Amino acid sequence: MPHDNPLVIAHRATMGHAPENTLLGVRRALELGCDGVEIDVRLCADGVPVLIHDEMLERTTDASGPVAAASLEDLRQIDAGDGESIPTLRETLEMIAGQMLLVIELKTSPGDDVEALCDAVLAEIARSDALPWVWLWSFDTNAVRVLSERAPVGRRIAHLCGAPTKEIWQAVAEYRLDGLSMHYRAVTAAEVDACRAHGLAVFTWTVNEPSEISRLAGLGVTGIAGDFPERIRAALG
Repeated sequence: MPHDNPLVIAHRATMGHAPENTLLGVRRALELGCDGVEIDVRLCADGVPVLIHDEMLERTTDASGPVAAASLEDLRQIDAGDGESIPTLRETLEMIAGQMLLVIELKTSPGDDVEALCDAVLAEIARSDALPWVWLWSFDTNAVRVLSERAPVGRRIAHLCGAPTKEIWQAVAEYRLDGLSMHYRAVTAAEVDACRAHGLAVFTWTVNEPSEISRLAGLGVTGIAGDFPERIRAALG
């Protein structure tokens, strides 16, 4: 059945109001009363999961080079905007502490150790006893597979995609996934109905226009991720 009230999810830790993927952004999501906050996670050189979207540091920080080559100590010295540093997943879990949903997108690049990333993320979730309030998302089908094999009972995993393909649907069935997260332009009544027929949650991103928010809510999506969550709330009435 369609959801009357889609979950309001702050994209990249409320990047419309704070530097993306920072603890300041997570605090903004809490202050705005969001249902959830979405973050991006990669491994630094020490094998610690940290919040950053890109493979390289240049776009979002005052440093350069690959994230995977920087130690956590190195990252502590970097300005990610407004004096914010790059936080760890552990710090983020501790800040949220079950006050809202946390959507963890596992980011991968060619050559990354996908299994190490999945194991590190799952270890931090277990340490914080956060499984009941976490969703795990990834575009990487290999990451989705590893998560499905290693996450404990009760996990919630969604495959990210522009639009679901035959291969995506095969992964959904094979790995017993719990949802799909699609680009908002790909979300149609037919796609939502297909997800519902398979018992899947339907998420969509990155939605900032009120007209699109209203359209998607009318289709019955489970959650809407946007840079300005207050716009989602207002459009939902």
